Amino acid sequence: MIYQILKEAWISISAYKMRTFLTMLGIVIGVAAVVLMVAAGQTVQNEITKTFDSMGTNLIILGPAEVVSGGVRGGRGRPSITFDDVESLRNLKDVEAVSYIVATAVQAVYGSNNYGVNVRGTTPDFLKVNNWEIETGVPFTEKDVKTGKPYVLIGQTVIDELFGLQNPLGKVLRLKGQPFTVIGTLKAKGDNLMGQDEDNVILTPATAVRQRLRGSYRPNYTDVAFVKVTEENKMEMVAKRIEYQLRARHHIKEGADNDFSINLMTEMVEKVRSIGLILSILLSAIASISLVVGSIGIMNMMLVSVTERTREIGTRKALGAPNRWIMTQFLAESLIISFMGSFVGLILGVVLSQIAGVIYDKDVPISILSVIISASVAVLVGVISGIMPARKAMKLDPIEALRYQ
Repeated sequence: MIYQILKEAWISISAYKMRTFLTMLGIVIGVAAVVLMVAAGQTVQNEITKTFDSMGTNLIILGPAEVVSGGVRGGRGRPSITFDDVESLRNLKDVEAVSYIVATAVQAVYGSNNYGVNVRGTTPDFLKVNNWEIETGVPFTEKDVKTGKPYVLIGQTVIDELFGLQNPLGKVLRLKGQPFTVIGTLKAKGDNLMGQDEDNVILTPATAVRQRLRGSYRPNYTDVAFVKVTEENKMEMVAKRIEYQLRARHHIKEGADNDFSINLMTEMVEKVRSIGLILSILLSAIASISLVVGSIGIMNMMLVSVTERTREIGTRKALGAPNRWIMTQFLAESLIISFMGSFVGLILGVVLSQIAGVIYDKDVPISILSVIISASVAVLVGVISGIMPARKAMKLDPIEALRYQ
């Protein structure tokens, strides 16, 4: 019986090919849009995870305290954490490594090439803290930091812009007119969450930055400090130890606010991921509007079909067809249109998402969620759109239907 119903439904919708195609088009566009939005949302989530994994989620970031005036936050205050403060944290329980940066932006010059770069003055442990690896060459040492040696590690973007195909190791580039020797290159990291190129960077001893590139009336203070914890589940406890130690070193009285800030990478990850999830839901909700339009199109077509086939319905009823058969017939037609549209929309959405991934050089996942959404949409839209026309057909009086002209 099911086969017969589906066969008759197919014959009915095939009789009006153009009308069926235009009706199905709304579902195709709607499902494709939802699949694209789901893929975009998952890609964003993956990029967020990849970025934080490259930095390490078991990281605590220390910086200046926020300035609050009249209840209004006014950004960061002046640097308050010294090099010695950071070194003192190295001996705390469950701390794996510590580091800090003193940053500045300068023009890097090599031969006739020059390029604007971010210079980060730091310590050897910065590589370990931020999960950064050396591609070629060697890192600078603690001794180099103490003596302010003009050694640099350069990112892949700097290599491309200044050296091209040349081997940069041993070459001397100039930063603010000061000579710095390239002793190593960094593995590529790509863009961060803000779209900034992480490979457009030069790492050098912090003392070299202070002495040669960026003077300061507070020369022993860091811009940002990092503490890498041995295990992620110990971060809150380590953060409390850090706060206690820094308050003691800064002679902050009980009840007074900290002159520094402590941010856990895990909390930052959760905040960013929640924003990404909300964005994904919002985009999918907007895309779903086209599904509503598509379902209205199916309902409209089926209502027109009921009107056109009034005499046919009357004849079926007069010959003894039960009401449920009449209703099932029209529901089947609605479901077939919806399933076809959903399937084509799924394929179209997956193909377009992969093309977009190639264009933007991103790994776009093909999610089982897209298949589930498509199947669910097909059933819901098919049933909801077809139930009103089917009930109308079922309730037709056979005598009146046979008289219909």
